Parts: sequence; structure tokens; C-alpha cells
Amino acid sequence: MIIGVIAAIVIVVGLAIAAVEYDRRRKRAAFGAEYEALVEQEGSRRAADKELGRRRRAYSNLDLRPLGAQERDSYAAEWRKVQESFVDDPATALNDAEAAVVRLARFRGYPGGDGEALLELLSVPHATAVSGYREAAQVRQTTETDPQGTSTESIRQAFQKYAALFNDMLTAAGQDEGTHQSRSSDVEPADSVEVGR
Repeated sequence: MIIGVIAAIVIVVGLAIAAVEYDRRRKRAAFGAEYEALVEQEGSRRAADKELGRRRRAYSNLDLRPLGAQERDSYAAEWRKVQESFVDDPATALNDAEAAVVRLARFRGYPGGDGEALLELLSVPHATAVSGYREAAQVRQTTETDPQGTSTESIRQAFQKYAALFNDMLTAAGQDEGTHQSRSSDVEPADSVEVGR
């Protein structure tokens, strides 16, 4: 009987450990590169898990506004104009792309102010695209400080990363972001940016 009790305790402890590990792996899979960057920033996986929990709680408290068809069409048209301007002035289009992402987020109800706080909240439903956004923002900042030092190809790739987040946000704006299903968008795909004619 004692052996049976000990075996039961070992099984329960093993299941508890497995459940905790499963939850951590699920978070890592959902947040991808954003999770790894967070681990590096926070110093440990445990601290990163705690931060993800904080972000999820903050996100769940947001009162996000869905976009109606007319609003969605308006944002899609705005994005097309930004995309078309890329050919003539890639650096300005890059700045306009970031501004369009921020405008859409603010309109939806994400809080204003600190840009990092916005990215933390956006990372909950858009983790993969936010990682790309961070990379694009670095290219944009480099382009501002040294316009001749950034290749057009780097700017094009950064623009595509802004487009990926914008597309993701616009698609999700018409549906429940928690279920985040793929659906066709009025915005052209991120890989459609052409440089030159």
C-alpha cells in the first residue's frame, strides 16, 4: 500500500511538471522570436514567462474596437498609397509605413504614449509580425541617421515587415483577435513590394 501511495505521488508530481513544461513550450511556440528576445531581456525563461503573463493580462483588459467594412477599406486604401510611394521614395515610405501601423493600432484602442508598451500589447495577438516590426524599426532609424548607408534592399525588407504587421492587424480587426484566422485582405501581400520599375 505504501508503494502504491508513493507511486501515485510520483505520477501526480510528474504530471504537474509535464503540464508546466507543456505550458511553457506552448508560450514559446506562440511568441516565437519575441519570446527568445524576451528571455534575453529578462534574463531567464521564468522571468520571460512572468512578463508574458503580464502582457496577456494587460491585453485582455483592452477594449479593442473592430473595424467596419468602410473603415477597413479606408485603412487598406491608405496602405496602398504608402506602398505605391515606395518606388519614388523608399525612406519616406518606410516612415509612412510605421506611422500607418501606429495609426491603425491607436484607432483600434491600443493605448497611446510609449511605443514599447504598444509593441508589448501587439505581441500578444501578433507575436511573429511584431518581431519583424522591431527589425524594421531598426532599419528605419538607421535610414534616418544615415540615408545613404542603408541599401534599398534593406529598406524593402523592412517595408515588407511593416506590411506583414499591418496586414495581420487589418485582418484581425474584423474578427476576434483571439481566434486569429487567416483570411484574404484588401491589402496586397507583404512580399508584393517592388523596387524599381
